[in-house]
Amino acid sequence: MNALSKINAILVLALSVASMQTIADRGEQKQVFGDYEVHYIGLNSSFLPEEAAEAYDIPRSRSLAYLSISVLKTAKDTVPTPVTAELTGTIKNLIGQSRTIDFREIKETNAVYYVSTFRFDKNEIYRIDLDVTPEGTSRTFDVKFSQKFYQE
Repeated sequence: MNALSKINAILVLALSVASMQTIADRGEQKQVFGDYEVHYIGLNSSFLPEEAAEAYDIPRSRSLAYLSISVLKTAKDTVPTPVTAELTGTIKNLIGQSRTIDFREIKETNAVYYVSTFRFDKNEIYRIDLDVTPEGTSRTFDVKFSQKFYQE
């Protein structure tokens, strides 16, 4: 296994561990729109292993949130396929302050992720609102969820 493959494995493992805890806490984090699934995870960027964060140029900080979004196309009796998409989004805190979040695409052999980071206040709950348009379709999916971020 080459160095990049090891780093990819570390990142996938880190995200899997983090998402397992989140899934245990709140249920699976995805929304289904017909034959598309939009998966999402939000966590403190300091949870990412140093090697993985460095490989993908993701800053690690106690007060920096990390979002990862992936879009899968599903078909009966087949494995879901990652697809590219256009993503725009906003975050809003409980007192209504809103800001735009920008996403960066990360492509791997069998995966496509959209990642973003933003500063957050300690133990603040944010409402995240995404518009997701999978490539090859004019349909835009409105993905909304709330996430509480903790400082370590």
